Amino acid sequence: MKNFIIGYGESLTTDVKIKSGSGPKAHPYSFAEARAKLVSDLQNVIEDVDAKQPNQCSNGEIVVKFIQHPSYLAKSYYPSQLFKKFGIKDLGSRSVKVKPRKWAVKKHPVEGLASCIFVSGTRSKFEAMLNTVAHEHLPDVTQKLIRSIEQVSSFSAHEKVKAIDESSKTLRLEVVLHAEATDRPVFQSFTEYAETLGGVVDWQRAKNVGGLTFLPVEISKGLESELAEFSHVRALRSVPKLRFNRPDAIRTTLKESFSLPKYEPLNNKFKVCILDGGIGSENVIKDWIHEHIPVCVQSSHPSLLAHGGEVCSTYLFGPFDPETKSFKAPYTNVDIVRVLSADDRDPDLFDVLTRIENVLKEKKYKYINLSLGPRLPIDDDDVHVWTSVIDSLLQDGHCLATVATGNDGELEGEDGRIQPPSDMVNCFSVGSSTTDNIDWERAPYSCRGPGRSPGIVKPDGLMFGGSDGELFKVYSPLTHSIVGTQGTSYAAPYALRVAAGIDAITDFDLSPAAVRALMVHHAERGEQDIHDVGWGKLPNSPEAVIECKDDEAIIVYQGTLERSQHLRIPIPVPEGINCKWVHLKATFCFNAVVDPEHPLHYTRSGLVVTFRANKGKVKEGAEHANTSDFFSLGGLYETEEELRDDAHKWETCISRKRRFQRETLSSPVFDVKYHAREKGGDPEGLNDPLHYSLILSIRAEGEKETYNKVLQQNQTLEAVKVTNRVRV
Repeated sequence: MKNFIIGYGESLTTDVKIKSGSGPKAHPYSFAEARAKLVSDLQNVIEDVDAKQPNQCSNGEIVVKFIQHPSYLAKSYYPSQLFKKFGIKDLGSRSVKVKPRKWAVKKHPVEGLASCIFVSGTRSKFEAMLNTVAHEHLPDVTQKLIRSIEQVSSFSAHEKVKAIDESSKTLRLEVVLHAEATDRPVFQSFTEYAETLGGVVDWQRAKNVGGLTFLPVEISKGLESELAEFSHVRALRSVPKLRFNRPDAIRTTLKESFSLPKYEPLNNKFKVCILDGGIGSENVIKDWIHEHIPVCVQSSHPSLLAHGGEVCSTYLFGPFDPETKSFKAPYTNVDIVRVLSADDRDPDLFDVLTRIENVLKEKKYKYINLSLGPRLPIDDDDVHVWTSVIDSLLQDGHCLATVATGNDGELEGEDGRIQPPSDMVNCFSVGSSTTDNIDWERAPYSCRGPGRSPGIVKPDGLMFGGSDGELFKVYSPLTHSIVGTQGTSYAAPYALRVAAGIDAITDFDLSPAAVRALMVHHAERGEQDIHDVGWGKLPNSPEAVIECKDDEAIIVYQGTLERSQHLRIPIPVPEGINCKWVHLKATFCFNAVVDPEHPLHYTRSGLVVTFRANKGKVKEGAEHANTSDFFSLGGLYETEEELRDDAHKWETCISRKRRFQRETLSSPVFDVKYHAREKGGDPEGLNDPLHYSLILSIRAEGEKETYNKVLQQNQTLEAVKVTNRVRV
């Protein structure tokens, strides 16, 4: 008889009260040093304001950069009170590498990661700040904030111009403005300024996310730097090409005999959607598929239908099995929404994004797949419009989205990094492995990590997507044949097939975050580089995820945490087990509210997880007594300065396994605290509870009764019931 994963772990948890505290902060600069530098910098900024053309500003405001010393990365040192004091508007922030004038500690890097904060204000406001800082006595709290500032300067046009396509006389730009949806004066001033340069601003396609507005602009080549002189422009780049297939993939129609599964009606308890190029009405698998064609999509193309059909087919059947000459049966039906049209210009990424947005806003689907996106690598210092828009629509946790990472992994350096929107923290980003066998590697074309911090572990994992040595053999509905191909476009829906399959064959209410955690928990990395493969090779069947060995128990915890709540999560290592070693593995996942205008502080929800091997030795009220760092994240970050004090707590997915001698564990627990951080100085939305999921494995090496003893000694836990395909 098989043992299946165990549910209701949250029934074991309890609230605890734990005091926290930290020592005094070491400051690199005295107040006198910091004040002298700030006064000098503000004088230079005011000179730059005087040199600015009036039509390059909105309401006479200029955007200025406040760069903090690398020692002040945590959001608790964010100087929002300083800006409020002088009526200066905080517009957002991003990360920069800086070489400070000096450090407060002996051991330090040459340069460090720092927070660059954008603010806007009129000349008179910066002048008032200059006079106050130079001549007045300031309270201690203001002095401390000033001591955190490394440098203040204007935001120059050349910093804003990103990748520009030089191949055309007319540039199609994606412009990012520091402007909320209600900032009409900024919109009007920018439009008037762009028109003086002969530019055309397409407001109908504009996207507002938080404090940023993304919009398409057409302008003559050579005038992009002039356009970037507008003060509220944050960034501009050429609208990238859309990726929905591997550009130079080997693609072969195979003369293989094959059989498709016999159609049987499926009883879906949830809905699944593929957002792609459509499938067309004439195909033999239409019983499993329902196609939606938005009214704005008037035309298609065989290449779009081929891609959409093959992505659907991968989700339904997985890859062709050459031994049985057949495909596996689907776990669910699937909807496909056409988001690509042959009429899209170049193609128009804003139109495609709007169609995706419209589907996600309906919140009909528990699972979706995106095997397309902009073809460009991620920037650490800014968040792309696709990432911003879709991440904010997924932040409530209603949906698990598998997203292909892109197929430019063979490019050098940064160009080979994962592509938007697979850098979202609220999605499940999937790269390709060379094979489904044990000797797998990252497929050379599969885009590499890391993501930005937070979201450093990207891709989330790899799935077989084909390679030169072993093509991905997929059923093509368009030609009713088997096609041999490769690409992350196939790895992503293959992963979704497993994820939705876990849900379909279990009689248990699993959240999307819990399913993501189960997939990550079962990923195997071996000796592979985490930046290449993420958490590792993902399981290729739901059955591999839901079964436990005799000497292990896998427990699912799903619960909520209120802001600043401390939750104690027992690790139910059973009494009376006969073994020397106990292996513990834990995977936490949750969805987070995101701030696209603050890439460095992108997630507003975080967990601090403390492991205590012996609950009985905890001193009352002591946060750090008898604790250890179960989730040491040193291996996730390349450099010491990136592993800042609070970096790990803002990751939305953490996973680690450790081995303990049996006698060192006595009622072990995780103590978990939910941290929320403000958006600038705005506490909006921070009182919402955090929905977390934890997958915990307890393996007592060689003890065959581990699973049964966990259930016997914890009466509120139940083994999850499993069905052989839920049929109507």
